[in-house]
Parts: sequence; C-alpha cells; structure tokens
Amino acid sequence: MSFAPFIPTTEKHSYSVSGQILMAEYGVAKYAPFAMVETADLTIEQETQELADSYTGQGNYDKLYSVKSVSLDLKVTTFQPEIIAEMTMGVANAREEQAITDEVQTAYQGVLVPLENLGAGDFVVSPDAGGQPFIAGKDYFPTAAGIIPLASGGIADGTKIKVSYKALEANVVEWLAGSQKERSLIFHGVNKASRKQVVMQVFRGKFGFADKYSILGKDFRSAGLKFEVLADPLQTGEGLSQWVRETLLK
Repeated sequence: MSFAPFIPTTEKHSYSVSGQILMAEYGVAKYAPFAMVETADLTIEQETQELADSYTGQGNYDKLYSVKSVSLDLKVTTFQPEIIAEMTMGVANAREEQAITDEVQTAYQGVLVPLENLGAGDFVVSPDAGGQPFIAGKDYFPTAAGIIPLASGGIADGTKIKVSYKALEANVVEWLAGSQKERSLIFHGVNKASRKQVVMQVFRGKFGFADKYSILGKDFRSAGLKFEVLADPLQTGEGLSQWVRETLLK
C-alpha cells in the first residue's frame, strides 16, 4: 500500500529565504539599509535548573528553563564605511579632497615616506632648501600612502623634502574610537519556496566586534558579526515578545 501524508493546509512551510536587513538606532524609527548579508542565524541559549527527586533518589522532580542569551550571527559581505565602524566600534567620516602644500618630511632611499594625510595623489616633491622638483618614476615612486625615494634617483638619504599633494576624497574609519550603540533591526525578504514575503523584527540589541576582518585575500571580503539581542521594555502587552517578532505572509 502506498503512503500519502495528510496535509491539512495548502500553505507551504518549507523555507529558503533571501532579503535585506535594515538598521536603526534603538528608539528612533529611521531604518536604513544594512550591509549585504549572506547568512543570518538566530540562536537562543537556555539555562536549566533541576530539582533532584529526593523522594525516590532517581531522576528529577522538576525542571525549569530560562533564556540565557539570544544572539544573531551574520555573515557580512559588503562593507560600507558605517558598517565597518559598527563592527570595529569605530567612527566613520567622509573626507573632502584638500590640497596640502609644502609638507616637510625626511626621505630615505627605498623606504616609504608616509604623509600626514594618507590616500594621496598629484605629488610635487622638492628639496626643502629649494630647487627643481624631483621627478616621479625617476627620483621617487608614488603610492597612496606616500612616496618611496629611489636609490637611482636624486633624493639622498636623510634629505629634507617638501611634498605638496592632494589628500583625495575618501571615507575614513577610525577604529575603536567610538562606542557601542543599541540598535534595532528589521529583515524583509521573500521565501523562494512559496514566493511569499517574510518580515522579522529584532527590537533591541548591540553589535559585537567582527570575528575577523580580512585585509588581503583573493576572495571577496566577508566577516562574521554577532548581534546580541536584548529584551525591549517598550514592547508590552499580553502575548507580545520583547525580543523578536517574525511575520510570515500567507
């Protein structure tokens, strides 16, 4: 005899979900797009209390369960400056292009001369005492971090030089210069198995540091980021969660 399962509804309850996470400062309902996230996994860690059965000396007489922590683990795959700041407890600022004139540095052959404003271009390098400018590619090698005087060029070791350049337009993130702020998250996406939309609210929490931050690599950068979910006292009412609410459209 063949088997056929009894399914009391035509709704599909298998899930393969893709979508977008948005973030707001906790208590401020202004949600902006977060980074692109490849995976997001919610974990509830529980604590248990056991009362041993002293009547029989066997097993437990009672057992209690409570929530120890709720966390959301994200695999982030795009890195806007604000997101880098979020995962490094940093501060992100936009820098406008500015012209720097006659910055004095000491030059050594074959060694990078770092400039006060990294992310530079359009160099004019001259002797500090005056004279004809040195020639890029002949006397020095230009990089975004500064210049490298060449051994075959005309810049002698220990020479004072003047560097004029443009500090180019850039996004600058100052790591560990900020503070952890409470955030609220909303996920909206689609269940590809049913083509129905899914919405999840994470009412309150804080990001931790990225588990690692790839600087070099042949693959696209990614980082693991943990969001520690906290109870939201603003969510009140019978049967309402203070942690997470998931809405599955029919």
